[in-house]
Amino acid sequence: MKIDKAKTVFFLDKAAAWSLYAIIFTLPFSKSMVEISIVIGILSVVAKKIIVKERFVANTHIEILLYIFIMASLISIFNTQASQMGLSMKALFSKVLKFAALFLIAKDVINTREKLKDFLIIASLSCVIIVIDAFVQYYVTHMDFLHNYPAFLYRPEVQSVRGVPTASFPFQNDFAAWILVFIFPALCLAIFGKIGRRGTVFAVSAFIGLLYLLILTKVRGAWIAFVISFIILSVVKLKKAGWALLVVIVLLGLAYNGRNIMSRPSINDRSVMWNNGMTIFMRHPVIGNGLNTFYDNYMKVREDKHKNIRGSYAHNCYLQMAADIGLAGLAAFLLFAIAVLASGFRALKAAGDPLCYSLILGISLGLIAFLVHSSGDTNLYSLPLAALFWLSSGILLAVVKISGPRSGA
Repeated sequence: MKIDKAKTVFFLDKAAAWSLYAIIFTLPFSKSMVEISIVIGILSVVAKKIIVKERFVANTHIEILLYIFIMASLISIFNTQASQMGLSMKALFSKVLKFAALFLIAKDVINTREKLKDFLIIASLSCVIIVIDAFVQYYVTHMDFLHNYPAFLYRPEVQSVRGVPTASFPFQNDFAAWILVFIFPALCLAIFGKIGRRGTVFAVSAFIGLLYLLILTKVRGAWIAFVISFIILSVVKLKKAGWALLVVIVLLGLAYNGRNIMSRPSINDRSVMWNNGMTIFMRHPVIGNGLNTFYDNYMKVREDKHKNIRGSYAHNCYLQMAADIGLAGLAAFLLFAIAVLASGFRALKAAGDPLCYSLILGISLGLIAFLVHSSGDTNLYSLPLAALFWLSSGILLAVVKISGPRSGA
């Protein structure tokens, strides 16, 4: 039976696009669906490129930096101890290569305004579900309805203690990181998107809801990251109005929850983790101690009752990355992230389409906030949040391409 090449390519293209829609929709509540969807997307794109005899990758400066990051991860494995080799090899395929492929797929597959709008609709629907889940968890049931997670620190014996909303995430820190990626596209669409009255009302409502939940999470690192990105937005676009709005937002946040935002620091715990992390890093600062070995190595270097019993993450993604794959790998990752963001900000000058302009600016600001927050948390080592970073980075470059031929990366 003769296979219709055109129909097959069309089907594979649709499958790749829908895999991305499935990832952004299920990312907050289903790790298995994210994993399955990434695999489907990879297989669909590979099969399509084989059929049409298209190059698998383009050697842009951004992709070259990505290859260097992958190579650094691979080289670090030479320092992996024999007992940890399984950890490194598993992470190479299940994390590094998989997320790199997700970035490349997102960058190439979302190549029309129609696909971009479909992606935006699905992302908005997922956002609505998670926001409703968080409000129900905090105000009504104290349990989220997707995973049955309780509000963090909820005390049923004390009715006045509602806890902290986490939505479908196990911890409020993860939820706050997810909010940071979504809140700035919502704000920029509301202000610059020209998406009609109903669209603007929806975007404004989403921004207000996400901002309120961000305050309720009491995650100071996320709040600082939000303020930094908002300052950038004010400098780039909003000017005096942005500074005024930022002052209002900060004052409202402090008035509502100032004591909790300014108190209960976890600096002591963080300092211990960072000191232990530096001890691990200094063993092999150039190429690292081995991909995905930090948790296991931490168990051996800690000097408390959990020594040789329990590991830990660094709660600083860049320190942990340096400890695992060395300064070479960390530098490659940071240069990659900077190059992606620089491509977005350069494209703003040529992006005449309000939808693309607002998405480029919003996604860029969300990624900046996410990366700032990652300096004090585990975002890049959480499957859903790492997938969100790599997917958002790819979508950013996809929007850059759609916005105009002179705006490409």
